[in-house]
Amino acid sequence: MLRSSLTVRLTVAFTLLVALTCGLVSVSLYRSLAAELVWRDNQTLVNRAAQLRQLLLDGAEARTLPLYFNRMMNTRQDILRITRGEAGAIVDINHSGLRLPAMEALPATTPPTVARLHQWHTGKGTDAAALALTGRDAAGPLVITVARIAEERQQVLRQYRQHSLLFCLAAVLLAAAVGPLAIRRSLRAIAQLSQQTAQTDSRGLAAPLPLQGLPAELLPLGSALNQMRQRLAEDFTRLTQFADDLAHELRTPVNVLLAQNQVMLQRPRSPEEYEGLLESNIEELEQMTRLIENILFLSRADHRNIALSLMPVDLPRFTRRVVAFLTPLAEEREIRLEVTASGEVLADELLLQRALTNLLTNAIRHSPEGETVRIDSDRDDNGVTLSVTNRGDPIADADKLFTRFWRADNARHTPGSGLGLAITRAIVQLHGGEIQVEHQQGENRFRVRLPGGAERSKGSG
Repeated sequence: MLRSSLTVRLTVAFTLLVALTCGLVSVSLYRSLAAELVWRDNQTLVNRAAQLRQLLLDGAEARTLPLYFNRMMNTRQDILRITRGEAGAIVDINHSGLRLPAMEALPATTPPTVARLHQWHTGKGTDAAALALTGRDAAGPLVITVARIAEERQQVLRQYRQHSLLFCLAAVLLAAAVGPLAIRRSLRAIAQLSQQTAQTDSRGLAAPLPLQGLPAELLPLGSALNQMRQRLAEDFTRLTQFADDLAHELRTPVNVLLAQNQVMLQRPRSPEEYEGLLESNIEELEQMTRLIENILFLSRADHRNIALSLMPVDLPRFTRRVVAFLTPLAEEREIRLEVTASGEVLADELLLQRALTNLLTNAIRHSPEGETVRIDSDRDDNGVTLSVTNRGDPIADADKLFTRFWRADNARHTPGSGLGLAITRAIVQLHGGEIQVEHQQGENRFRVRLPGGAERSKGSG
């Protein structure tokens, strides 16, 4: 499919605009000029008739009027006729040979005006105007007829049309010739922006595109591209870090499995030793399976590819069941679990159980021995807040606490894979909620904020 370039489109539009503008201006000026010339000719004819009438009244001889007439008029296109009753024409100047139409003369008391003019077209299509009026001299009344053929006026207008047409044609040709050059120059910023974008690789994503030279119309596009580059850079960094962490997490158990099997095969072993190796291998493989399942869960959560089975969850019953499940772990560290949660939330119970289990496991792990871990809830008009509180020191880098594979000591010596809190946050976000951690008066508190049941029902629908 052939696509016209933006330069061609803009050039065509620019040329059409110039042609339209030139046409409108030329027509407007032509009409104004024509109206002005007609008004001047008509006014001149009326004034001339009035002057001739006045000359006769002032005693001028009718036969001498051609002397004034030759000074006042262009005899090639102006006509003067003075007649007196049955005596006929006293003065008859009509070099053009125009045949005047029959006209009724204005009374002597009526002043001549443009409205009284008789206008017509000659046989050649030339405009003509005439006026007849009654006058008086020493010998009595007479009729003065003045007329004009607008040959010069039409010639002037004809020349104006021709010149206007030539000027318009020249302007259109100039616009068609110069337009592409100007447009390409103006679009050079787009080409530069495209080139810079095309040359961007993963290492250059963090560097913003320079916007100083962009025209105002392209600044929003440049800003949007920089925002997109920044987001891509952050995503790329997270993806790289995630790949590194994933490789590290998988490399350790794989190396352990490989080393154990290689050592076992170096010499004959007893059935008990092989059995022990297989049990160890199964345990490592189960850990790897859980790690892979957690990663897949996070990936699906990121893409909102997890269907929630929402149902009303009674918090007292729900929290007591989770606490019962974790009580052996808490008793190992002499931790007491205290539940004061109440009310109800609309949630996927299995996912919510997984999130609360992660929070309680984390609290039991980091709480001093002999302390208490509390689970409570709070309801307001906008939803329910489920809190897990344990005594402990402030958490370093709390903003990274929900990052995948991140551990407090960042040395990978603490138990777990570093995905528990990331999974918890993903579950909370799937429910349209949010999770926060705060430290107050020697206690760390994780607050899970879930929308209210009615609101959540609307949101899920």
